[in-house]
Amino acid sequence: MYKLLLVSKSKEVRKAFSGIQDMNRLMFDPVALADSAEEALAFLKKPGADAIAMDLPQEEAAQLHKHLEKSYPHLPIMRVHRKRDAVRNELTMLREVLDQLHGDFSDSENDAPMVLSRLENDTLHKLLQEHLASREELASRLQLSRSSLAAKRPCLLFEFDLPDGASFLEHRWSHGFDRLELSLRANFFGRLQGSLVYAAALLSPLRLRVLASPVKDISEKELDRLSTKAHKEVLDTAQQVKDFMDLDMVCTQFRVLSSLDDLIAPLK
Repeated sequence: MYKLLLVSKSKEVRKAFSGIQDMNRLMFDPVALADSAEEALAFLKKPGADAIAMDLPQEEAAQLHKHLEKSYPHLPIMRVHRKRDAVRNELTMLREVLDQLHGDFSDSENDAPMVLSRLENDTLHKLLQEHLASREELASRLQLSRSSLAAKRPCLLFEFDLPDGASFLEHRWSHGFDRLELSLRANFFGRLQGSLVYAAALLSPLRLRVLASPVKDISEKELDRLSTKAHKEVLDTAQQVKDFMDLDMVCTQFRVLSSLDDLIAPLK
């Protein structure tokens, strides 16, 4: 069973959480409560918690976040809601994250950064595939994975055609669609590093999307600079795919989106 710490004085928030009558079926103990950041920090030291949710005044919340970043960088942070159904949805997503963090394959604390990084990558992959249900879900999943990305920051989106993709998969690549996508994600676009996080998704044998998102708030001038840098890096990587795999990639569109969650709406 997992232990969730709720930090809030709001009766409405506490009622929404207490209204979940089957917490045990969701694999959670009864929610532990704290009134303040100070109480929360004391609780985290002893007895501790597997995740935290908070609804505090802005300044106090910022102080608690700062402490969490320093001392509990891998503790999932759940978003708070005032409606029972929304809380249940958050708990379901949190359960998925905790199952990953505490699964048999991650019996070492050193695995937590790897697991959270994989969860962030999975979220971006679903985003590119348009498999996320809402902007709320994107924000929640990024927060749960302790991602440095933010749903309201601008991002860069590249669309590629793979003219010979179907033939490549049928005649020259014996590992299947999923393995091809994994190779493009991990061996090529996953190697790009810096102030942008890159993600890629092969939507079909003929179509690939690549996303670049900043890890911190940036000005319009900085966005322009990063756009130029990303454009060069992504096109250079597409050329590497051609050189190493003999797979042509033609960039058909490059867009600067005002926010990451703009990808939730269908692209025109």
